[in-house]
Amino acid sequence: MKILFLALLLTCNLILYAQQTSAGMNGTQRRMEVYSWAERPEEKVEYDLQKMFLDQQWMPGIVSFKSGRPAMAVPLILDLHNNTLYYLQGAVIMEFVDTVSQFLIRVPSKKDSILMKFKCQLPAIQTNNSETFYEVLVDGDIKLLKCRAKSILLFKDKNLPEEIKQLYFAELPGNKLVMIPMDADGIKEKLPDYNAEITAILKKEHIKLKNENKLAELFVHLNNTQH
Repeated sequence: MKILFLALLLTCNLILYAQQTSAGMNGTQRRMEVYSWAERPEEKVEYDLQKMFLDQQWMPGIVSFKSGRPAMAVPLILDLHNNTLYYLQGAVIMEFVDTVSQFLIRVPSKKDSILMKFKCQLPAIQTNNSETFYEVLVDGDIKLLKCRAKSILLFKDKNLPEEIKQLYFAELPGNKLVMIPMDADGIKEKLPDYNAEITAILKKEHIKLKNENKLAELFVHLNNTQH
């Protein structure tokens, strides 16, 4: 069984989004062109997908589509390693045919739950393409994204350590995607238009970029300077 990696997103509002997208959900599901993996006639099934996620916990989610059709509120599992999103229809595991643009998924965290947001349809960068899902760590004019799909192993960057498990990206205005390091000087080099703001934030807030939380803190402050 594949191991599913579920990360945590600190900021979003599922209730508001659900209120905006709940109308007509049942009809939307009936109109969707979906199929069971086991029913794909053109492919030889080498494993039973229905058993693959038998012991996994399905999470409530809301899925939006590139076509603009109404969103779907369905139980979800994201196989981050293989960059594939599945949903549960009755007792059958389904894969989306219509192109997903983003989704929200609520995962348990101790005695509470936390909302995660993932998006795709971003510019291609090295081995990542428009279908690659990125976790949104910080939303705003300058988004902080994280990718943990197996595609990161194919990145042709000799400076990346072999044990790398995830990559961080900045999504900039104008639909631009830039890979960023966990290093202040490296970030300023990758984001030259924001060099002054980043320098001032690091000094004022005494931020040492040692981990993901500190990186997210920098991007929160950076977005605040844009308003």
